[in-house]
Amino acid sequence: MNISGLIRGLAGDAQAAEPKALELKVGQVVKGMVLQVGPEQDALVNIGGVQVRAQLEAPLKPGEVTMLQVQPESSGGQVVLKPLQSNVQISDGSLADIVKTMGLPDSPANRQLVQLLHQAGVTLTKENVQAFAKLQAQMPPNMPQEAWLSSAVIAFQKGLPLTPETVASVRQAVQGPPFHEVLDQLGQLAGRELEGNASLSPQSRELLQNVRQLVQQLRDTASLLIGARPDGGEGTPAGAQPGVGAGAGAPAAAQPGGG
Repeated sequence: MNISGLIRGLAGDAQAAEPKALELKVGQVVKGMVLQVGPEQDALVNIGGVQVRAQLEAPLKPGEVTMLQVQPESSGGQVVLKPLQSNVQISDGSLADIVKTMGLPDSPANRQLVQLLHQAGVTLTKENVQAFAKLQAQMPPNMPQEAWLSSAVIAFQKGLPLTPETVASVRQAVQGPPFHEVLDQLGQLAGRELEGNASLSPQSRELLQNVRQLVQQLRDTASLLIGARPDGGEGTPAGAQPGVGAGAGAPAAAQPGGG
């Protein structure tokens, strides 16, 4: 279903050049930049270089760039645009348009990339999408998007460079084994080398001993931090927990007024 056929671009100044034409369909998703907002969410939106007068279903501010879904026109024949929430999937037809707008080849991988970025809440600007597309080309071909994209989004949100090395580090931090398990493995490895390798040089033996000492220091520090938790959690001796002492745990003969 087309909305009023063609929507003509609104020129700010009278120009002899013929204005651009834009066709919008109900359900179509487009990227728009809000130029002006008037009463009752009446707005001027730039869509693909064409300025469109539309009614917004949700408040936006001038300068905001977001994905907008075309709604059925109002009773007065005005275009209605709804900011697309990240939990709403973009249709295949709209995905193809968005991918091309981003300057990328229309491929299943790029469509899926745009869809996943949208669902992750990444603003779909040309710069952002192309940065992720460049990263995608550098990732191992046998690694699916789902395996690295969430870590890449975290790196992007933290302002880290989008490189395979950064993504691998974030992925290890997010999905890797707990810190205490890493310490245990490191300590065991150093112990096996010290006890089972008689050919170690004095320098290597000293280095491994230092590693074992460092691992033990880290364990002790972690135990102290856990033991200092104010909620009396794991690692806090029962006698040191708040509220334990002069209450039910104290002998009756030691209570005030007893005897």
